[in-house]
Amino acid sequence: MGAHVAFRDRPTTAISRSASTVYSSKPNVLFCDVELNHGESRQFSCEIPLPMHELPPSFRGHLVRYLNRITVAVQHVRAPIKLMHIPVRIIPAVGVDDVPKVEKNPFLIGNMASATISQTMMAAVDEITAPKRAYMFSMTNAKGKVATMTLFKKTFRLGEDVLGILSFEDSGVPCVQYSVHLETVEQLAEDVVGERGEVKTEGMLQENVAVHSNDYVVCAYASESSFRLSIPMHAPPTFHTDTVHLKWRLRFEFVTSEPLINVVYGEVCKAPIDVPIETLAWKTDIYVLPCSPQNAALTDSSHVGNASMVL
Repeated sequence: MGAHVAFRDRPTTAISRSASTVYSSKPNVLFCDVELNHGESRQFSCEIPLPMHELPPSFRGHLVRYLNRITVAVQHVRAPIKLMHIPVRIIPAVGVDDVPKVEKNPFLIGNMASATISQTMMAAVDEITAPKRAYMFSMTNAKGKVATMTLFKKTFRLGEDVLGILSFEDSGVPCVQYSVHLETVEQLAEDVVGERGEVKTEGMLQENVAVHSNDYVVCAYASESSFRLSIPMHAPPTFHTDTVHLKWRLRFEFVTSEPLINVVYGEVCKAPIDVPIETLAWKTDIYVLPCSPQNAALTDSSHVGNASMVL
């Protein structure tokens, strides 16, 4: 089991020479000197324990990529070694500091089954992402208040929907339309040191923004509006390593104008020829936690469950 990090300083189609191994487990020997007759088959199983916090999550970014895979090597007698790389997706553990243990009770006949890492992590994610209070934000520019936004929570999990409400009732600046974008910001660390000790950030792009979902709403003459953005299940959650930081955020763009209707008695109302507009940009960060491994496996088509190798 190994994890590799690759820097995307130029277009490439595979792991480039700048890739380095950030984690490698101890090799396990499954079988040795096995002889099989025609039509005979044997099965071997292996368990590879993963560290809690030393292994980076799987991430296919624009600047940095973390690729996790299992390498299987098989060799015939007097034949070269054949390798097979099986890609796997690593999900970071949340709320798990150590392997959960269950205390043994001498008064019970049978021992209680201890909770798995996945069950412990999902219980922590459920507690963290539960809505506790609403968050209200006021958007203003130089002319006054534009809108008031309400977010029911700021911590989500992969696959959830981000719901928000925009109120224009007490606004002094009319808003014609707005757009909201769900983005991830990939930032390199200040000093990314390569395998040979060289600094990798020199001459490289320090930040990359990816848009996962957006919504455009015309809100002229509306007193209230709502938006719903879905967080993709296959996207990476929020995480930080020594090489790259990934965060999620909501980016708003408001198009404001002057009062849309000036009622003058005795004259015919008509649409204005020119409408002066101004734009207002606003951002807020959100925290995205991982989903269960079972749900992640259903939506990720890049990782297969079965693999074969011809010797």
